[in-house]
Formats: sequence, C-alpha cells, structure tokens
Amino acid sequence: MKIKSFIIIIYIIAGLLISATSSFMTYLIIGVPIGMTMFIKIISAILLTLPIIGIISYFFSKFLSNKFLIIQNRLNSIKEENFEIVQSDNMIFEINHINKDMNELSSKLNKLISELKEKNLNLSTLLISMSHDIKTPITILNGYIEEIEDGIVRKEKLPEVLNNMKNEVKFLNELTLDMLDYISSMKNQKIKSKIHLYDFIQSEILILLAKNDDTEIINEIPNNFTIEFNKMDLKKVLLNILFNAIKHTSNGYVKIYIKNDEVLIQNNGQSIHKDYHKKIFEPFFTVDKSKNRQNNGFGLGLSIVKNLCQNNSYNCILKSSDEKSTIFLIKSL
Repeated sequence: MKIKSFIIIIYIIAGLLISATSSFMTYLIIGVPIGMTMFIKIISAILLTLPIIGIISYFFSKFLSNKFLIIQNRLNSIKEENFEIVQSDNMIFEINHINKDMNELSSKLNKLISELKEKNLNLSTLLISMSHDIKTPITILNGYIEEIEDGIVRKEKLPEVLNNMKNEVKFLNELTLDMLDYISSMKNQKIKSKIHLYDFIQSEILILLAKNDDTEIINEIPNNFTIEFNKMDLKKVLLNILFNAIKHTSNGYVKIYIKNDEVLIQNNGQSIHKDYHKKIFEPFFTVDKSKNRQNNGFGLGLSIVKNLCQNNSYNCILKSSDEKSTIFLIKSL
C-alpha cells in the first residue's frame, strides 16, 4: 500500500472515532438522553464530516508522500552512482535529518567507489604492465635454454650465458617483489603507533641506504617530533623517497626536516618536469624513458609510497621541483 492511501485510511478511521466519541460524550455530559432521533442526527453529523476529513487527509498525505518521494528519488540516484549533495530546508525536522544523513552517505559512498575504481584501474594497469615486463625475460631465458639443449652455446661462452640468465631471473624476482609490495600497500588495515621520527631515521633508515660520498644526508628532524604511522609502512615510504633522491643527486645533499608539522624531504639533484608532478605517483610511470631495465626500475616505488601514506591518513605530494631543489611533502589528511 502506498503511503498516501495508508494515511488517508488512517485519518478517516481516526476522524470517525473522534467525531463519534465527541458527539456521544457531549450528549452524555449535558445529560440529554440519546434516543433514536438523536442517534440519527449524530450519525448524520459524522457522515457530513467525512468529506472534510477526506479532503484534509488527502492533502496532508500528498504533502508527506511528496517528501518521501524526494527521499526515494535520492536513494535511486545514489543507487545509480549519482552522489549529488542536496541542501534541505524542510519544516519537518526528521526529513531534514534524513537528508543530512543521505548527504553524508553520498559523500562516503562517492569517496569509497572512487577509491575502488582507482584501485581497480591500477590493478588492471599492473596486470597489463606485468605481462609485458615478464614476457621479455621469459623469452630470453627460453632462448638460452634451447641453445644450451641444442648444443649451440660453446663451453667458453657458457659462464657468460649463465650470468645473463641469472640477471634475468633476478629481474623477475625484483619485479615480483615490487608487485607484491604494491598490492600489499593497497590494504588499509594498519596498526599505527607513535614514532619519534629523528631516532627512527637514524636507527632504521640511514643504515640501509647505500653509502654515497658525493651526497650528504641531513637529518634536521627535531628530537621531540612524533608521527602516528605504521612502523613498517613508514620505513618503506622513507626508503623509497630517500633512495630516489640519492639516485638522482650527485655532489649535493638530501635533507629531511619539519615545517608546519609536515615532513619535507629535499634534494638538489635533477629536477622533475612540471608535466610529471602528478604522473610520478601512477603505477609503472618512470621519468626516465630509457629501455635500460636494470637501471630504470619498474615505476612502482612512488605508487607504493602514495598508497601507504593514504592508508595511514597521510598524503604524499611533490611540493616543488626546479633547478635548485626537489621537495616531497608528507602531511596528514
């Protein structure tokens, strides 16, 4: 039954009961006996009020029905992924409250679906790029195996061939580990803890970075500065950013410092073109477009950084990059 019909029926029944009760109680109170004539008059009065009750209940039910229709239309829009935020200034408090709740629901669903679409797109890109990157070393390995089986490889060339095969296996292993790290970085169930950043960098990060006499690493984090982060995630984030900074810096510095409670990592190495500032966080994007697979990497490092930061309620962005310096910024959402 539609709400309009339901309200009309309820109002008519309620109107009849109220009219009948009022009429009989009136005659009882004034002490007038209720005979057949009086009873007919009471019934006639009640029947005469029915059209009025019907008209009032119709317009009231129509009013409420329209309000519920608005709610139904909004829910249908949400179902069709239309997450428009609608302002409501209704005289009925509950409807305003429902509209507010639907706005919050729309906003959360929109964010969730956008994230899921982005992750699905990234996973699709991952699979496409993975199949492409895996194909080359597998083809090379198969070729070497066939040459060895057919006796084409001379004895003196065998060590070189085996070394090349080891390099291809190493490439596949590194690619697999990077992909597993990327997929793992998309999980948002993280246990965070309060970390003293200066001590963490000194004891957990710097000892893992390759020594480079040409590049000075400067830790200017205040001793009392703390950050809420999953420890393993923070380690991966800092190692990725610092490794890239050192890789693209020669005869310079890499500096970590705090400004406005935000973590900044700055180096004076190669600048990143402004067209790449957002693209560098996309999976498999590399600034260096050379075909040297051994030196170019897979382009997953900063994508992993972005995911890990977001999973810990932080965001990582490229703040600026020019001839003087490149600055990455980690800030809370």
